[in-house]
Amino acid sequence: MKRVILLVLSSYLLLLFASCEEVIPVDPTTSEAMLVLNGVPSSGRQMSVFFAYSRYFLDESNNHPVEGAVVTMEVNGHSYRPDSMVRCNYWFPYTLQDDDTVTVRVDVGGTLVSAKTYVPRMPQVENLMAVIDTSGQVGESMGLGAFRLLAIGFDLQDYPNHDDYYCITVDQRDSGTHYWNYFNTYDTVDTTYLTYFVCLDKKLISPDVAAIQGMGDAFFNRLIFADDHIEGKNHHVSLMLLLLRDTTEVEPFIHEYTLHVESVTPERVKYLKDIATATSQLQIFSEPAPVYSNVDGALGIFAGNARRTYPLAPDTLAATSTTRRTISTRKPFHP
Repeated sequence: MKRVILLVLSSYLLLLFASCEEVIPVDPTTSEAMLVLNGVPSSGRQMSVFFAYSRYFLDESNNHPVEGAVVTMEVNGHSYRPDSMVRCNYWFPYTLQDDDTVTVRVDVGGTLVSAKTYVPRMPQVENLMAVIDTSGQVGESMGLGAFRLLAIGFDLQDYPNHDDYYCITVDQRDSGTHYWNYFNTYDTVDTTYLTYFVCLDKKLISPDVAAIQGMGDAFFNRLIFADDHIEGKNHHVSLMLLLLRDTTEVEPFIHEYTLHVESVTPERVKYLKDIATATSQLQIFSEPAPVYSNVDGALGIFAGNARRTYPLAPDTLAATSTTRRTISTRKPFHP
């Protein structure tokens, strides 16, 4: 319900500003298409890259191939040609590994597009546990009040003598029916989004290592940090999710949570930081913020990562007391 109220208020503000401004007509047929190259070479995954013309934002076809484009990928000095193409995604016969150096080159009628990155090492995660605190004691001890919390903890073993950058996110999937009492109607939803969590660890969130500052210095939907304060150490990471009750939900209503721990390159850090700035609610009052690109000859980003994903299911969770209970992604959960 809280999200709905925020959405209504945001919509009202946008309408208020729109009513004071001149409407500028846009003709997509006169917009100049630009070359776009995007790729996230990922450890343990097949190599691929997206290359196409830019599209009008209302065009949902997502299929604007560049005719005659010659795409090659070079990994550690070895060249590869694509063995398949799906729409504008080129796939190569190679599975990426940690520390691979990757260069993509595209020749479009003599115009050269290129970018270079590396594949970071897979994050070392151990002893993952997540529990739900229904007593309110944990929230009180952290200054969060008597909220019900989903507590997530794991050990992150940092690589010694190696510059590492990490990105932690938690996906939340909401699926089921809402009943709107005022309108006497039902609405069905099935959506997944990055949810906010609390992190109070100064070694991860201090301004000298965190790429994005959290709301109130504690709430994040994407925690990105350098390993300066945990260099070569086995560091325990603690996260907390506030489980707020939505009174419009009709049982059974499913809440599913998935933890992502990702190693990223500095280029991807810059890109994600600019995306966070560009999508900030404050941007409605200013010009669009520029987004970082490391591609020569085109728009886009080509930056490696290595990701571990953990659905928070019974086999990864444990209860620690009678005042706590586990969360299951296989059954509906009602906080």
